[in-house]
Amino acid sequence: MPDNCQLQPVKGPGLPFEGSLLEIVVSYVGFGVCVVLGLLFAILMPLVGLVFCCARCCGKCGGRVQLMDSKKDPCKRTAYTICVLLIVTVQLVAVVLAFINNFLLHEALVSPDPKIGALSQLNLSILETEQALREMFKMSMNTSSVNLDDQKTRFMSLVDGGLREFQREFIRKSNANLVLNPIGELQNTVRDFSVNSEDPTLLKHFSDSFVQLTHKLPSIREELISTLDSNCRLELHLRCSKLMHLAQTKLELRFKVDQFQFEEASTFIDQLQRHQNELENLNEFNTTLNGLADVVNRAIVKDLDRAWTDLANSPSTREKLARSFEQYLNQIYHFLGNLQIQLRELSVHSNPSFLKLVEFSLYGGIALLCVPILILLLIYLGLCFGICGRRPYEEAGVCNRGVGANLLLAGVGFIFLFSTLLMVFCTILFIFGGPLQTEGCRYLTGRVPDGPKKLDDYVHNSLQSLIENIRRNAKLHQQQQQQQGHGQMNGSISMYSDTHSLELALNISRARLTDAILTRCRNEPFVDAISGGQLTWPVLYEPIQAILEELINSFKSVNLIAPLSQTVQLCTDMLNRVDFVASANFSITTKQMGLPLTYIDDLQGYLIELRSLQIPQLDAPIAALMQQVVSLDRLREQTRDVYAKLDSIPGLRLHLQQQFNMFNEHLAMAVKITMDVGLKKLRPLLERELQLAVIATWRDIPCYSLHVAAKRSVDAVCVTTLMPLNAFWAGLGLALWLFIPLIIFAVKLASLYRKTEKYSSDYEEPDYISYQGFYMRPSSDYQMAPQKSRNKNRQHKAKPNTNGSHKRNSSSNRNNPYSRYHQVSVYPYDAYE
Repeated sequence: MPDNCQLQPVKGPGLPFEGSLLEIVVSYVGFGVCVVLGLLFAILMPLVGLVFCCARCCGKCGGRVQLMDSKKDPCKRTAYTICVLLIVTVQLVAVVLAFINNFLLHEALVSPDPKIGALSQLNLSILETEQALREMFKMSMNTSSVNLDDQKTRFMSLVDGGLREFQREFIRKSNANLVLNPIGELQNTVRDFSVNSEDPTLLKHFSDSFVQLTHKLPSIREELISTLDSNCRLELHLRCSKLMHLAQTKLELRFKVDQFQFEEASTFIDQLQRHQNELENLNEFNTTLNGLADVVNRAIVKDLDRAWTDLANSPSTREKLARSFEQYLNQIYHFLGNLQIQLRELSVHSNPSFLKLVEFSLYGGIALLCVPILILLLIYLGLCFGICGRRPYEEAGVCNRGVGANLLLAGVGFIFLFSTLLMVFCTILFIFGGPLQTEGCRYLTGRVPDGPKKLDDYVHNSLQSLIENIRRNAKLHQQQQQQQGHGQMNGSISMYSDTHSLELALNISRARLTDAILTRCRNEPFVDAISGGQLTWPVLYEPIQAILEELINSFKSVNLIAPLSQTVQLCTDMLNRVDFVASANFSITTKQMGLPLTYIDDLQGYLIELRSLQIPQLDAPIAALMQQVVSLDRLREQTRDVYAKLDSIPGLRLHLQQQFNMFNEHLAMAVKITMDVGLKKLRPLLERELQLAVIATWRDIPCYSLHVAAKRSVDAVCVTTLMPLNAFWAGLGLALWLFIPLIIFAVKLASLYRKTEKYSSDYEEPDYISYQGFYMRPSSDYQMAPQKSRNKNRQHKAKPNTNGSHKRNSSSNRNNPYSRYHQVSVYPYDAYE
């Protein structure tokens, strides 16, 4: 964007700002869920800890100890111990991973070695990029060794296609179809009367049959009348009289032979057959129209060959074209130099503040990770005391399970105290490193299939949408200003009218540079890598402008009026040589052919009436009338169409002459208009193909070195820097989330560790070994109160011994004089009392 352009939001009805938040939430749903879960963990963990402590103080959540093991407690103790051990081991691995990546992140920011330090990698990448661009620029000015025959063939075919489109456009603009259609109609009509065609044969057959009918019809009529007069029965006398009267008055031909113009039609057809070839030569007009593209192509082919040779083989032209990129390359070099200066100033050797920040991040991370290490140490110690120690109040109780329970609860307390701090720090690191790794680096490094290509498409679509939104918002704001009556536009929307920078970025994004450099340049030259070699660039317009103007002038100099005028004159002369057509007039005959041959309009109905008389002597005249008159009357309709065609030929010739004259009058204007339209369509085509011709000469320029430099810069950010950062928060976050099941198992395990008495299958005859600590421990009020209450509730009822071996074993210990224990009572509670 321009420097003096300030973005100010435009508020108005109907602006598409309301749905932006929803789109962001939908697009980054995973990121949002992770942030929300982290914040919930940081908020709820201290609250849960406070509730837990209060519950413990009130004797809940394991605050009240049960001294006697249940039957399943040993199994529970073992299972919980294994679960806690596994969880703590995984947490320890995660924290160690965080320690390692904290150190790697520190080395990535301070190390001068390009293999380890990210800033060193970026500096090296900048130097390699600049060197690769200089080599490519130098190679672009050298003579090309690329064979451009295929490119030239494609260029010529596209130019020929453009000229064909120009030809079709001229036919539309000049209304040539108004000439071509009458030519086709006239030629088709004349072809119908060629030698051995159907129409002349039909006309001759009708003429001969009509002449014969004029001689035979009177005798047939006399025979019919005499038969009706002599052979009609009495009951049919009235019908016979009526039919005989019709035969006498109307059974005769309506027209004479000379009224059908048989001789004039035959003579006219003979003349058409003699001049048919001349009328066929009217196709020259269509041939000339369809050859306009070839005329233009022959006129400019030399200029096309010269332009192609100049572009492909001229060193001066290649140097001129390469120099057109020099300004952009200088801007790139300037940008890379400034970036290198910024990186140098950011290094730890030049920036003490940055060094302090890096050292603080290192030691701060170590100090922060010591907190989960302390918690894990307490948990491990608690497990050691719980697994190896004796029960509470037993002999030799240095390693006591009660101590293990206290250590576990101490670890739980530290978890509640420090989880919020750790999770807030982990969430902040995730906010900075997670989205960049997910939305950028996964695509740049190719972890997503076709990642660079998808990233290019996303950038291109985003820029296009941004430009459209800016223009739409500017238009809406302008309409608002006009509705409010302001004469001038507000200065806050001046940026909407200046989208030059965004459009330039949009044009650059069409090249798909990210995919080209990071993916395709590995195995393809630079030209093929950028959009398959079909990319045009506005910077090439100026160098090819002179060549383009020569081609345009050559196109304008083509004289299309002369061949078309000559063709029109030739066709007009052909029409003048068949001027005999103008004297032909068959309109009266055509009308006469529309009437029946006899005065009896329905001759076939008349013959049906005769048959209904059932007079055998009438069969012969009826058959003669059917064969001679009715069949010829049916042929009359077809003959009428032949006369109609003959009568239309003079009109077609006259109409065609008029269309030729009109075409010739508007020819110059049609050529000029079509030239202008053709140039508008042909100029972009020539510009594009000439640019592609230039770019094709650079197919021997590799870009692998540019790919290596770009890959190094991506690795410096996405691998050297972000990988340790993301591994740090991932390890710390995993350890924190595992604190949730650890708290549950640790609290349950602490309650199990605090139990003082083992489970016995014979509750009334307890195991004396389990009561070793009971007899040896000193009495106290804390111990007496629960025991007495339990003895009061217990019924002292002896259980008969069914197992003799058990009785012997138990009595042997009690009667042994060398036993450490005195035989006080069978029941431990009685002995205690």
